[in-house]
Amino acid sequence: MPPVTDFISIDPSPSFSKIIDGYKAQVRELVGDQQYLAEPPHMTAYLACFADGKKAGEAASKLAAKLDAFEIDITGWHVFDADPMTQRRTLVVDFTPQSQAYLRTLQSQIAQALAGAYDTEATFARYASAFDKFSTVQQEAVRSVGFPFMGSDWHPHFTIASIDPAAWETVRDALWNNPPAGVSVCSSLTHYRVIDGESHPISTFDLKRVENVSA
Repeated sequence: MPPVTDFISIDPSPSFSKIIDGYKAQVRELVGDQQYLAEPPHMTAYLACFADGKKAGEAASKLAAKLDAFEIDITGWHVFDADPMTQRRTLVVDFTPQSQAYLRTLQSQIAQALAGAYDTEATFARYASAFDKFSTVQQEAVRSVGFPFMGSDWHPHFTIASIDPAAWETVRDALWNNPPAGVSVCSSLTHYRVIDGESHPISTFDLKRVENVSA
C-alpha cells in the first residue's frame, strides 16, 4: 500500500471559521477560484507522508484529550509573498507574538507525538519540487522532522487563499482595509488526508472545554 499524505491541524472555533469562510467567499467572488480557497478553515501544524495513516489520527486523538481549548489574539492580515509551496501570494490571518509562541509550543507537542511515525523517503520526495526554494533552516527541518515549517521558523496562521499574482491587486484593494480582528478560540485538532492536492478531514478531536473560554 503506498504512503498517504496526512496532516494535523489546529482548528479555529466554529464562529471564527464562519468569518474565515466569509473572506474566502469574497475572494472567490472577486477573482474566481484560487489555491487553498476551497479548504476548510484550519492551521496546518505538521504534514508528512505515512506508511500507516492511522498513526497520525491516533496521535492527534491522544494529544487532544490532554489539551485545553485556548484563545488566540488576531492582529489582521499577513502575506507570504512568493510562497515556496505555491509561488503565489498567500493571504493569511495573523496572530500576536504571544499567541504564536503558544502555537509553536503546541506544534512541538504534535511533532513529538508523531516522531518516528512518518515515511522519511516519501516525505522528502513530496517536498522535492519546492526544496530549492526553502531556506536552509526549512531544508534541515525536512531532513530532521519531515516538515519544513517548524519551531521558530513557523509562522502560525489561518489561510484564506494562495492568490495568483495577476489577481493580487484586486484582492488587496477589497480586503486589506477590512482585516480580521479580535479573539478566536482554538477548540479542536483535526486529522486530514491530502488526496490529489485536496485536503479531506478524517477525524476531529475536541480539546477539553475550559471555563470562560467559549467557542
